[in-house]
Amino acid sequence: MTHTFQEFDLNPNLSKAILGLGYVEPTEIQLKSITKLKNFDGDFVGQAQTGTGKTAAFCIPLLEKIDIHSKDVQALVLAPTRELANQIENEIKKLSEFLDIRSTTIYGGSSYDKQIRSLKKDRPQIVVGTPGRVLDLIYKKVLKLNNAKFLVLDEADEMLNMGFLEDVQEIMNFFDEQRQLMMFSATMPKEILNLIKKNFKNYELVKAKKEYLKGNIDQKYFVVRNKHLKEGLARLIEIEDEIYAIVFCKTRMETKEVGQDLRSRGHKVEILNGEMKQNERDYALSNFREKRCNIIVCTDVAARGIDVQDVTHVFNFGLPQNNESYVHRIGRTARAGKQGKAYTLVTPKTAFIIRKIEKDTKQKIEMAKLPHISQLKKQLVKKEVATIEPMLKVLKEKGDSFKSDNSFELFKEYFDDLDKEQILKLMFSWKLNKVIRHYNNLEDIEDVAGSSAPRSRSRRGRSRNRDRDRSRNRNNNRDRSQNRRRSRR
Repeated sequence: MTHTFQEFDLNPNLSKAILGLGYVEPTEIQLKSITKLKNFDGDFVGQAQTGTGKTAAFCIPLLEKIDIHSKDVQALVLAPTRELANQIENEIKKLSEFLDIRSTTIYGGSSYDKQIRSLKKDRPQIVVGTPGRVLDLIYKKVLKLNNAKFLVLDEADEMLNMGFLEDVQEIMNFFDEQRQLMMFSATMPKEILNLIKKNFKNYELVKAKKEYLKGNIDQKYFVVRNKHLKEGLARLIEIEDEIYAIVFCKTRMETKEVGQDLRSRGHKVEILNGEMKQNERDYALSNFREKRCNIIVCTDVAARGIDVQDVTHVFNFGLPQNNESYVHRIGRTARAGKQGKAYTLVTPKTAFIIRKIEKDTKQKIEMAKLPHISQLKKQLVKKEVATIEPMLKVLKEKGDSFKSDNSFELFKEYFDDLDKEQILKLMFSWKLNKVIRHYNNLEDIEDVAGSSAPRSRSRRGRSRNRDRDRSRNRNNNRDRSQNRRRSRR
């Protein structure tokens, strides 16, 4: 049965904003959460995968409950990262476009003064923030929760992974007994369950069925020796005609190394990680969103809150920590019914994990070979010619009537003694020789694709052989010692 947002009988001004955003059919977690929370004052736990619309699932019922006549902070929403906090507040602003409700964000890495001024001057009814900065401003007696009735914990499992659980527990202590706790999380590890058991009273738990990956994502993996991972990534990027991509790395250091390597190859790249200052992170995200660069390299944590349409490719520079992260990563492409590509680079040691991901997601991930040098050269020439095609078209259409500056005659003198083929060779060398030489040098390195089979099993086999050999040697040495003792007797 198909449901619509109109069924919820919401505030007309809220419904108007929802309609304007193009929301028609709620996701499963939105349907279950809004239906329950709209007229429910008890504590609530919602479990659903990341990317299934959990933000709207709590924002919509929260906006229904805010008292527009009060100028006190009524709701606090905690998020694990600055980017996600900004994304949540942007969603609140869009949904409250026709409501007299004010909101603001507070997070670390940004000016205290600006955030304090916003709390005092704007008098927001909803505050969205990261646990560390929220706690700081509570202790400074700037963020006052005396009349706050709602506390929302978004991406609770990620807050646990980032070590925020103690801060979250402390923040909870500033709310009185009459508050309503709402938690949304993709997974429910033991620590989260303990937090719920300790703090949530007579809570309702709703779960959305696990959503498997969309079929319009072309998933492939490439087995690459560790020292050739950057080269493998570069080849996959350079073989594509058009690309607007997110590259996921495990660590902050990897984001720097991979980003700098791609920049050295001439790609327009931004880097996003937790070490960067907030203005640097905002600048990087803005450049990517506005398509002033076409590749952003980031960690999973830094990527929380990146909500960008039209991503054509997701690259995994190594495998993520768990299968849930894999689903979350590659779900950034193929949105709004479009096609997308998700390519994963793995080492021979870790290739066997692909099978586990396939089993969990119930989808085949095809093993593929990296583009050959000859393919890269062909693609390079194709892209370069494409940049001058518009001018060639104009030149052919205008023929002799094509006019140029008088200085062209002086320029022409330098090429009068060259024939057509020589001029083409000159153009080719001038524009492409540097990259072609780079590709030619790659011919000498060992096969970048490495072994196509996981090595873990064969390595275990070799380990058993070594143990057997050691045992045999020990037995032989014991036999020789016994023979020597007998000979002495």
